[in-house]
Amino acid sequence: MRSKLLLAGIVGAFLASSAAAQAIPLFAQRYQLRCAACHSVLPELNAFGNAFRDGGYRLPLPKHGTTGIAVRYQLEYEKDPAVGARRFTPGGVLLAAPEIGALNVFLHYNLGAQGGPSGAFLAYVANYNAHTRTLYRAGLFELPLLQSPGQRLDDLTEYGYYGAHVGLNDLSLASPRWGAQIERHIGSLRLNLVTDFGEFKGSAYGGRPLTAQTTVAGSPEGGLFVRFPLLHGVEGAASFLGGERLISNGPGNRFADSYDRYNVGLHANAKRLDLQAEQWWGNDSNTDGAGTPLGSTGGYVRLKYYPLPHIYFAARYDAAATPLITREWVFYAAAQVFGHTRILLERRQPLGGGQGSFGGALTVGFPPPKL
Repeated sequence: MRSKLLLAGIVGAFLASSAAAQAIPLFAQRYQLRCAACHSVLPELNAFGNAFRDGGYRLPLPKHGTTGIAVRYQLEYEKDPAVGARRFTPGGVLLAAPEIGALNVFLHYNLGAQGGPSGAFLAYVANYNAHTRTLYRAGLFELPLLQSPGQRLDDLTEYGYYGAHVGLNDLSLASPRWGAQIERHIGSLRLNLVTDFGEFKGSAYGGRPLTAQTTVAGSPEGGLFVRFPLLHGVEGAASFLGGERLISNGPGNRFADSYDRYNVGLHANAKRLDLQAEQWWGNDSNTDGAGTPLGSTGGYVRLKYYPLPHIYFAARYDAAATPLITREWVFYAAAQVFGHTRILLERRQPLGGGQGSFGGALTVGFPPPKL
């Protein structure tokens, strides 16, 4: 009965309202913006929000004081949780974005969940050169993928190949990297160069403690990410990423695995529809310590429909082979309601057998009271 009442309440709230919020934390406080200026559905960014982020979070507008930090709280619900897991999982995040001269500092600090430790999920310093249209970033940041895998994830399930581990190499595309990034716009072309030497292993809201840290960087990872226009409203993408991992497989057994990842992608939007797809391939030279090479592949296709600017319905097909093959459909819907709140419902259905699952989440962003 309790779960049915909760579901009814979520559905009722989901359908009740999609009004734009008044002012979201920090950036909106600084520039006196409304939520709808940067977000379609919190924390997803719209076109202006992405341009604002790419420009180093600066606008030629008068600035106002902020509360200094903001809070994002998420309560996840799983109808049929796994053994040992909770039906309701709370998680909190502290956000800060001070300006220090020409530098922008960004911090996303998770407060832990499910007994996991708290820690910085993102922590970087950025500078934007408007003359050369170049953004410089150093610290702990997400890879410049077509879809944000953690900070602005639009559902509860990782996309296709993003979270894949290949053999004993546990470094995924979704893991934030410690390193440096240069993003430059040349005409309508966007280039991202990334080099990194470490990573954060965990989720944006914290989670269960990791039972084994099996790999570390053997040499710096390097990557090139390119986006380019194809047609009006259609953007293409391609990228290459490579490095070496040192893998520990028991006491005294440590070996190196050279790897690469590369992809092609497409993003198109027309009025209320948004289509996005990626296909990834990977090669690992030695994932088992015996010199056995291993190939991997995966990707996704996602279609979203926006009946209103702050509500979307989405269907996504995910697949990965690492070499274990996984395929599933993910159906989800979200709405931004009651100011700084997102309500999300999600249905996951594995293909080739397996029980589907239903879940949801309530995400709220707000600043604390001024001191």
